[in-house]
Amino acid sequence: MKIALIRQSYHKYGGAERYVSYLAEGLLKRGHEVHVFARKWDPSAPKGIIFHRVSTLKGPSFLKALSFAYNVKKLLEEERFDIVNSFDRTLYQDIYRAGDGVHREWRKRLLEITPNPIARLSILLNPLHLSLLFLEKRIFKENNYKKIIAISKEGKEEIIKYYGVRPEDIVVIYNGVDLEEFHPKNKTLFREEIRKEFNVSEEEFLILFVGSGYRRKGLKYLIEAISLLKEEKPLKVLVVAKGKKRPYFRLAKKLGVKNRIIFAGERKDLRKFYVASDFFVLPTIYEPFGNVCLETLASGLPIIVSKASGAAEIITEGESGLLLENPQNPSEIAQKTRLTFDDRFRDKLAKNARILAENFTVDKNVEKTLEAYQEVVSEQ
Repeated sequence: MKIALIRQSYHKYGGAERYVSYLAEGLLKRGHEVHVFARKWDPSAPKGIIFHRVSTLKGPSFLKALSFAYNVKKLLEEERFDIVNSFDRTLYQDIYRAGDGVHREWRKRLLEITPNPIARLSILLNPLHLSLLFLEKRIFKENNYKKIIAISKEGKEEIIKYYGVRPEDIVVIYNGVDLEEFHPKNKTLFREEIRKEFNVSEEEFLILFVGSGYRRKGLKYLIEAISLLKEEKPLKVLVVAKGKKRPYFRLAKKLGVKNRIIFAGERKDLRKFYVASDFFVLPTIYEPFGNVCLETLASGLPIIVSKASGAAEIITEGESGLLLENPQNPSEIAQKTRLTFDDRFRDKLAKNARILAENFTVDKNVEKTLEAYQEVVSEQ
């Protein structure tokens, strides 16, 4: 098949971007002709992938989003493809993979955690929010798609709830993970290196937090939880992502845990950080799935994740991970964290995490995606 994939950026860091690169390379290996439409890409990408540069307007994010959607549509109309699969909110696709979730639901949750009336008004009038809502509404309008891919059951339900899409038009395909890249054996290779770089001793318990968008992913609640544990065990939190650090430094200082929070910035080689840590916490407010969760599981790292993450659907409480009912409750995060202080319990979670991850391979994801493609092609 001649396949077009749409994503603004193509590289192997960032959850959605890493997913698209896995899929593109998987399709290429199976003999398909793969075209990627993006405004920028990693020059080290496989040579067999054909890239098309999509121009965007400079300036605010909403202009980039709208101009990308408009310009990629024009480019796609110039050439015929068997399948056009978009991973961004655009104006032209056969299949839309809702990897970024449903924006209406995220904005709703954002408003719920924003008590200030002026701040709430700024969210309601924010041009980027309005642009994404416009594009999203257009995508889910009947006849503007042939198939929708949701990455969790919850994601499917949200699409039906807000946009009335027929259930039979939506297929749930969970993410896949590279089981060789993310593997417990990396512990002997990288644990000492990362701990030494960030001055974390083996006696200190290291909590890992990965993900840009600190507010959405609940960094505030994790810092508050650490303040409840500061007298119980020597521990530190390693934050691996880009974001505005100052408000969180101020919060940590106010709570007396500033020296326990380490900001590593955005790092490409995440496999090193998973095995350097003792457990992973993601108290997210909204997460369609979270590739980092699968990478964590595959690395044999115990996980504590909010039920607001689609990844919670595959985790069994107390067996392959721990689930947060209310990610905004620091006491619950602290209580779950205390459980992981027990070495035997933590080892059980680590072992079962890897076993669980082995059910979610990149190959399985590519095959299920191809099944969706073939279904669409057969109906044309």
